[in-house]
Amino acid sequence: MHDFRCWWRMARAQARSQMQYRFNFAAMIISMVLTYGGQFVNLFWVTERFKTIGGWRLEEVVLLYSMAILAWGVAVSFFFNLQGFEEQIRSGTFDRALLRPMNPLLHVLGSQSPIGGIGQFVFSIAAFTFAFNATGLSLTPVKLIYVVLTALGGGLILGAAMISVATLAFWTTRTYTFYWSIVYPARQLVNYPVSIYHRALQLVLTFVVPFAFINYFPAHVLLERTSELTLPALAWGTPVVGVVIITVVYGFWKWGTRFYTGTGS
Repeated sequence: MHDFRCWWRMARAQARSQMQYRFNFAAMIISMVLTYGGQFVNLFWVTERFKTIGGWRLEEVVLLYSMAILAWGVAVSFFFNLQGFEEQIRSGTFDRALLRPMNPLLHVLGSQSPIGGIGQFVFSIAAFTFAFNATGLSLTPVKLIYVVLTALGGGLILGAAMISVATLAFWTTRTYTFYWSIVYPARQLVNYPVSIYHRALQLVLTFVVPFAFINYFPAHVLLERTSELTLPALAWGTPVVGVVIITVVYGFWKWGTRFYTGTGS
């Protein structure tokens, strides 16, 4: 608990610091909403051209997209600082995390503001509202709880991917390319139904880089289409998968720290 209290104090201080520049903070939120709004327009154009995408109508694809953005908002709030972790390795500032009396990973995560994902949350809520109204589905309390658990589980899956890439910096020093060539493309793939891809890629997105659990499988629960899945139980697995994979990846992180020697800079 001591480590989490320290993390919370550091993250809260970062949030207060960020809120000192309120115009910049508001501009950031607006820019995020506009960015995702532009992607929404792209989804609309594609669906309008082909009517459906792999049998999924516009509102159903928007539901997929909103779930992906919601999980990304969770990941951005807690893990996005890891995207630039290579700089801490190159500059040697990671030494501070090893010297201070708290968990090194939480120390790294605590050096960012936890309110960074607000733009994603604002957009995803608006997209959810549109999707549910368009599909005529009702958001029951059970489904609402499931959405929250799925967002947290999806955030952990994305966070695990970020931790994995950041851990590679202990050997390679530079990891920025890994993020943009592996994590980002895989995250973009799940903006659309996973079923439209080749069977091999579906297996990768389910069992190797389990991004399909972020939105594709859970969407079947919300749309009441779990019977369409080969393994319907997968639709309920996101929270469990998130906890399991973040636990495994944390073990990888701890193993990687043993190889940290600094760069001498």
